[in-house]
Amino acid sequence: MSSLDDAMQERMAYIVFHENRPFSYSDFLDIMKHKTFRNKILELKKKEIVELDYNSGIAFYTLKGYRHGKAGTRHHTGVTISHKDPVYQMIKNLPMDKQSIHDIRLKFEAPNIYETFSVNTPFDKDDINKDIRLPYWNTNNAIMQVRIHKTNTVSVIVACAREPFPLDYNGIIRFFTTLATTEGLLIGLTLKVNHDKFNHSIQHYGNWIITMWHFGRDALATYKGKKYEITVENAQHMITRICPKDFGKCRKIRLERQEYPKKTVFDAIDEKLNYNFQT
Repeated sequence: MSSLDDAMQERMAYIVFHENRPFSYSDFLDIMKHKTFRNKILELKKKEIVELDYNSGIAFYTLKGYRHGKAGTRHHTGVTISHKDPVYQMIKNLPMDKQSIHDIRLKFEAPNIYETFSVNTPFDKDDINKDIRLPYWNTNNAIMQVRIHKTNTVSVIVACAREPFPLDYNGIIRFFTTLATTEGLLIGLTLKVNHDKFNHSIQHYGNWIITMWHFGRDALATYKGKKYEITVENAQHMITRICPKDFGKCRKIRLERQEYPKKTVFDAIDEKLNYNFQT
């Protein structure tokens, strides 16, 4: 199994079990082309690892036995509509909260970090790809997931769907503080496994590359209806997802778009602050 296959299956599991939704080709555009995704899905279907969840213009898949969409449960329907559809326009024009980001994926290069953590490491290694998995931890109401790959690349996932980072002063400070805390923890762990010998393998968080994030808004009003999922594809093939999200005891409608900045943290945030959210 290749590293690309490993990354794909890891992401599929995360989407199905943590985000509780099916996945489509758009969830993997940062690591593979649409044609590659289609070929790999065909192989996984033959092996009975994945199955089609529903198809409404865009095919959505899930892991075998974990149905979410229109074919899976009467409480969660999926449909694809045009960005000119009146239903979409009505939802889009609801009073909305601030623009925000969540479920952010980052990576950075760290010379010799895999070898450093491989020696007498207390952390688990993946049985197949031998990635070193650090324990999850919570900071600023975000769950942090870190993996150290054999290529000396470190991948970081900031899971915060219930409490995204608004793109205002306080939200950006909280986002930067979350990454700075993660950077500090990684430096501390590196010192611990390297017998207190400091090295410069952990880059400043501002230089980490954001490979993907979800960008959007939540409606200010609560929603009391059933769960559903609408995907909207515009002329530029950008996909917006509309679905209710649970926030403790209340539920709100969320409009979100999956984006692939492929820029440093500071550059990606700076660009987004100067960009008007249009769907």
